[in-house]
Amino acid sequence: MKKLALTIVSAMAMTGAAFAQGYVNWAPAIADVSFQTNNTAYSPLFGGGSTGNTGTGVTEFANVGFDYALLYQSTPTGVLSTDTSVWDGTWSGASGNGGVGMTGGNTTGLTHGGVSAATVNGASGSSVQVNWANGVTNSIILVGWSVDLGTTWAGVSNLLSALANGNSTPIANQLAGQVGLFGETVIGNVNPAASSPGNPMFATSGSALPNGTPIFELNTPLYVIPVPEPTTLALAGLGGLGLMLFRRQRK
Repeated sequence: MKKLALTIVSAMAMTGAAFAQGYVNWAPAIADVSFQTNNTAYSPLFGGGSTGNTGTGVTEFANVGFDYALLYQSTPTGVLSTDTSVWDGTWSGASGNGGVGMTGGNTTGLTHGGVSAATVNGASGSSVQVNWANGVTNSIILVGWSVDLGTTWAGVSNLLSALANGNSTPIANQLAGQVGLFGETVIGNVNPAASSPGNPMFATSGSALPNGTPIFELNTPLYVIPVPEPTTLALAGLGGLGLMLFRRQRK
């Protein structure tokens, strides 16, 4: 009986630890993280290279909306320093359910000025509760993209994952000839506070704080994603089919 009681108490303690939550804070230094479009170079995350265009890209994409998401990753072996495949499913951050997602963004074109209209878990504010407790440090990263790629990180990350694995059809169909842009900040880390208003996720410099190293990066580029147009993919498919038929006829 004593063993059973001890087992129940231990299980309750583990359950409580699993659902323990901490608090982090967006304000005021979110203004010290800003993005700019770049239409002169393809994303280095997908091969890089020149797009053949000129200019800063701000004018060209002035009427395109942008969304952002703050993602986190549990890193028990130590916080990350870089990640070139942030779409691989190892990062979490959808708004709600204890995540640290941001919806909305700068819908009037990107210039040096930071992220505007930041909305945390569906409500504007500076403090948010996350699903890991004080005493646990997780990696964090802010990603941004043009809304022609989609309006949710789940949808956008699926497109980027397929592209990274050699399948460009889903993202080409999504863009339908439009230009898609994507970028990500440097990686930070944070140990959340036990109560509101929480520990900062952004800072006015890249210096480490007692509760982690907040994100600080001015002018993070949103690069063009190199994707063939759907018509190009269709022609390539027809060309391959024609070659197969020709080989059959030769036989």
